[in-house]
Amino acid sequence: MDQSLSSDDLYQPDFPSLGLFSTWFGVVLIGLTAVLQAAHSGQGSYWALPLAQGMKFVLVALILASLFYLPFRAEQGMKWAALPLVINIGTLIIVQGVPFDTVWESARFRWRQGHYEIVVHMVENGELTIGESGTVLLPEAYRYLSPANGRIWVETSEETVAIFFPTERNAPRNFSGYYFRSDNNPPQQGDFLGRWRYVAQKQAHWYFCISE
Repeated sequence: MDQSLSSDDLYQPDFPSLGLFSTWFGVVLIGLTAVLQAAHSGQGSYWALPLAQGMKFVLVALILASLFYLPFRAEQGMKWAALPLVINIGTLIIVQGVPFDTVWESARFRWRQGHYEIVVHMVENGELTIGESGTVLLPEAYRYLSPANGRIWVETSEETVAIFFPTERNAPRNFSGYYFRSDNNPPQQGDFLGRWRYVAQKQAHWYFCISE
C-alpha cells in the first residue's frame, strides 16, 4: 500500500547552531565557576575570575540573542526555536544558584570521613605524638588529609580533645578545615589561633570552619 509523504514529513530540523554554541559555552562557564568556588584560596583567580566575569556578560548577550532568534526559527517549530534560550537561561540559573563550594566541601568530608575518624581515635588513644607546637605528623597513609606537610593541630585539656584538619592555609590566621571536638562544642574565637568567620556543623562533634 503506497503512502505519500509531504515535505513537512521529510523535513527534520537541524540542531540550532546557536544552541550548540550555547551548550559548549555553558559547560565551560559552569566548570570554571565550580572550580573558582571550590578554591577558597583564590590561587590562579587573578586570571580565572576576570575570565568568568567576562563570560557571564557573554552569557547575557547570548540570552538576548536567543530572544531575537525566536521569530526567525519559529516556522520550524517553537521547540527548536526556543532551545538556545532554554540552554542559556539554564546555564544562568546553575551559575548563579548552585553553591558549588558547599557541594564540593560536603563531598570531600564524606569521602574522607572514615580516615578522619581513624585519626581522631589514634589521637584520643595516645597513639600519635603531639609536638611542642601542638601539631601531629600523621602516619604516611593519612598525610593526604592535611596540606600542611601532613600535620594536624591538636589541643587537649583534662576533659576534651580538639583536633583541626586543615584543608587550606594561606597565612597563619587565614585557613580553613574540619574541627573535631570531643564534647561537641563549636570552636571558639582563638582556638588554634583562628578568627572564625564561618562555622558550619557537619554532624555531631564535627565542624567546617574558615578563619579570616
